[in-house]
Amino acid sequence: MGIFGSRQRNRGVDVEAINRRHAEEMAESRRLFAEQQAKNHSQHLAMIAAIQQDNIEERKRMEDAYKSAQDQLIQRHQTEQEHYEKRLAEMMQSVADAEKNMEALRDELQKPIRNREAKVNFVNGLNLVIKQTDKLLLVGPKGMGKSTFMWLLGQGEKPKQSYSDGTVEILQLDHFVDSIGLIGWSLEELVKLLVLMIYDGIPGDIILFGNDRIDVPLTNLGLLGINTPMIVMMNSTFWKNYEPKQQGRAKTIHLEDDSFGVKRVTPELDLEKVYDMDAYEDIKKFGRGFPITHHDDIQGLVMDRRDKANIRPFHFLLDLLGTTFNVSATENANEHGVEMLFRFIYIYEKKFKGDRLGFMNKATMQDFVGLA
Repeated sequence: MGIFGSRQRNRGVDVEAINRRHAEEMAESRRLFAEQQAKNHSQHLAMIAAIQQDNIEERKRMEDAYKSAQDQLIQRHQTEQEHYEKRLAEMMQSVADAEKNMEALRDELQKPIRNREAKVNFVNGLNLVIKQTDKLLLVGPKGMGKSTFMWLLGQGEKPKQSYSDGTVEILQLDHFVDSIGLIGWSLEELVKLLVLMIYDGIPGDIILFGNDRIDVPLTNLGLLGINTPMIVMMNSTFWKNYEPKQQGRAKTIHLEDDSFGVKRVTPELDLEKVYDMDAYEDIKKFGRGFPITHHDDIQGLVMDRRDKANIRPFHFLLDLLGTTFNVSATENANEHGVEMLFRFIYIYEKKFKGDRLGFMNKATMQDFVGLA
């Protein structure tokens, strides 16, 4: 599944892979459960031996310990199963919703439009060159924490505390480019972002700023062929309001790998609050993203992803679009993703006259029909 057609069939949301990973986790859970059951059984045999020796006090102690251990084990196993079933259901729901939206989108794109040839000639005449950059794209709606994250990296001023309508909407730094007014996670919103990337250059990598609805952007990015993004979780469940004290940013931070291979922060005395890394467990387990914090060597991670893991989130776009953006004038001849890009480029030029924020905040696919 994906909006860029057959060439993208392996780059959409891999439901089978999610199910396989879930099955593996459940199998491991059952193995650990059986292992603990065997241990409890051994303790039970020891209890029987104590009974046979008529040690009443030891028998009572071991009976209580056995019952407590069994109750805890069963409860933990049930809770874990319920957690994974809920997590899987959330992911599957995001995929089902995306498929429904995709069908509606396909129907809309297949409707004939007036003056199509003239509109195609206009967009093709822009000669938009597709180029790669080394910048990292920070993706998240207003107030999600992008400016805060850059401040923690020493890449900008501390943003004022608010419910935020976006502290800095257009921000170009040495290594980063902001998501320029993204207001939601819909497929259309993300395609508009791709339009501006065509104008500015395709980033080298992506950092997704998420919250408890992380499956929605992960699924829609997957539909665009953008998989395994780096992820920063910034809502209250995942983020513990790290504040450097007056002496400056802390340098003495220990990073340790937990049992899931996720970096865990051990705070020193000069830290007040830190990331709650346990919340990243599911993202790591289900293989949908690559969790990071501001403590990580981000440039180093990008190089490792590129050179060792062969993760290039935007490589599909470069392969698909070639060196210059061109679209066919024939009805229904373009892949759906290319058709969406074409229409939004026309909207950006004709209705918004290059107003980036206005385009990101207000443009809709329906604007295309009403334009001459």
